[in-house]
Amino acid sequence: MIKTTLIPLFVIFTMLTSGCAYIDSRPGDKPSATSPTLVSPPGQKQFWNSAKLFGPVPAIYQDEGNKECAAQKNGKATGYHPNPKDYYGNYFGKRGYLCAFY
Repeated sequence: MIKTTLIPLFVIFTMLTSGCAYIDSRPGDKPSATSPTLVSPPGQKQFWNSAKLFGPVPAIYQDEGNKECAAQKNGKATGYHPNPKDYYGNYFGKRGYLCAFY
C-alpha cells in the first residue's frame, strides 16, 4: 500500500522540481519578451524553465531546430526563441529550441 502511494508522489515531485515542461510542454503563440533559461547545469540533460516562453518554430528554422534536438536525442523542435539564456543567465547569442519528448 505504501509503495503504490509513494511512487506516484515521487513522480509528481520529480516533475514539479526538475524545471522541465512536463505538465504543459506546448510553446506559446509567439516568443516571449522574457527569455527562456536552462535550469540544468552543463553536462546534464538540458531543460528549459518554461515552454510558454517559446513560440512556434518558423519554417525557415525547423530543419535547424530538428537537428539540434536530434543531436540531444530529444525528438524534434516544437518551440523557438530568438534569444534564450544559458544556465548561468547569459544570452546564448544563437536561437533556442524547445524539443518534443518522445
